[in-house]
Amino acid sequence: MTKPGSPLVLYFAPGACSRVALVALEACGLIYEARPVALMAGQQRQPDYLALNPKGKVPLLVTEHGGLSENVALAAWLDARHPEAGLLPPVSDPWARAQAVSWLAWSASTLHAMLYRARMTPRIHPDPATHAVIRDASLAEMAQQLAVAEEALGDGRSWITGATWRLADTHLAWVFGRAVMSGLDAKAFPKLAAMAARHEALPAFQRALAREAEASKT
Repeated sequence: MTKPGSPLVLYFAPGACSRVALVALEACGLIYEARPVALMAGQQRQPDYLALNPKGKVPLLVTEHGGLSENVALAAWLDARHPEAGLLPPVSDPWARAQAVSWLAWSASTLHAMLYRARMTPRIHPDPATHAVIRDASLAEMAQQLAVAEEALGDGRSWITGATWRLADTHLAWVFGRAVMSGLDAKAFPKLAAMAARHEALPAFQRALAREAEASKT
């Protein structure tokens, strides 16, 4: 339940990459207020939101220190405060930690940029005649990149980072799901599809979905 006056406030958009931040907060077991931002209506470009986040993007986590954006940064900050949640591997294993950050950054930057081009083609080029070409090229490039994750999962890993869930898995599952919605052939990535299905069963993910739906009603 949304609790006004909570020390943390997350600005999110239903179905957007801010869902990763919702999962992170739920995994940490934190009390927070969830406030939806209507992206299609352009609410992220309104002065009141830009005053909070000049980037005009979600997620934005408002903390006692100020606003913090970008999922990679949110993961680092929340993990430092709540290492027991396991968003990242422990600092005692710096190599595993670096690898998890690498997967998260790859999904949040490389893959997300390709997904944006595939799903938001009118913003890439105003000519409708170019949209199918842009979308298809973006999905083809994404398929090449996702093959890296598919191969990494081929050594018996349950998750992209190994045997234990990390927040990088959440971001990758989100990207993969949105890519499939955009036309990516899920059958070409059976291991990724299986990982995404495992992710959907996680209690933190289920709580995040419920929180997203509840807050979006307000």
